[in-house]
Amino acid sequence: MTDYLPYSGSALDIAVVYAVVSGAWILVSDRLVAALIVDAQLSNTVQTAKGWLFVAGSSVFLFVLVRHGQRSRRQTNQRLDRALQQTTVLHRILRHNLRNSCNVIAGNTELVASHVDEDGRGPDPQSEAHLETIREQTEQLVSITEKTRLLRDLVLEETNEEPLDLVALVEDRIAVTGGRYPNASFTVDATDHFELEADPRLQEAIDELLENAVEHSDRDSPSVRVALNRQPNGTVHVDVADDGPGMPEMERAVLEEGMESPMFHSEGLGLWIARSVVVQGDGEIFIVDNEPRGTVVRIVLS
Repeated sequence: MTDYLPYSGSALDIAVVYAVVSGAWILVSDRLVAALIVDAQLSNTVQTAKGWLFVAGSSVFLFVLVRHGQRSRRQTNQRLDRALQQTTVLHRILRHNLRNSCNVIAGNTELVASHVDEDGRGPDPQSEAHLETIREQTEQLVSITEKTRLLRDLVLEETNEEPLDLVALVEDRIAVTGGRYPNASFTVDATDHFELEADPRLQEAIDELLENAVEHSDRDSPSVRVALNRQPNGTVHVDVADDGPGMPEMERAVLEEGMESPMFHSEGLGLWIARSVVVQGDGEIFIVDNEPRGTVVRIVLS
């Protein structure tokens, strides 16, 4: 969350304000001391104290300005680092997946065309499989485009927190994901109401984790369980548990450490989005092995 910055003027603005305030203080305070104190010794003592007071006040003022500048630069550098990392990821994913998907689409288009006779009649039943492949590849490209747009927004837009009912949010996202995967079963385990200030884009992270749990399952009917628990230290754990084969090491590195490599393609883009949303909202995300089988992705919110 962005820290409150009390002033954002230029160096010239700050110098002018400082000069005006200093001059006004000296002029007004000197006249006030001269008018109120007749004794010369006492007047000198008060003038000395006034000078030290001015030094102390100036020191505090300069400290606040320097801290402001340091905080502003730190936030800018952090945002630039995130933008550079996100740009690297998006470039690699788009280059890899656009090339592969376009090759698949082009190849299947040629196969469909080869089944059209000289009179333009066709395609035959075999071509339906090629058309389905083309549709799937097109949908994949659209999905990647939407995910890359979301990553761009995460970098460019400020994090604005608002009151969220986590149980209602999880139930809503499960309803949406369940509609897309009717063969999967979803359960929610929550013994309390969990209302806290959080980034509303948290729903995107939950969507990605639910989808990842289903998409990478090796079962005909995947089972996904979302548990919400409040810890003694006040944090809230949101556990997304599946019964799949376990998460590969590369995807674990994406979630836990924010690492990406030349082997990182669109398969890990959803996890990258989940991590970006949680970390940018000052949360944590990591992996816990499920028992007896599967993976638990844990989001920690404060």
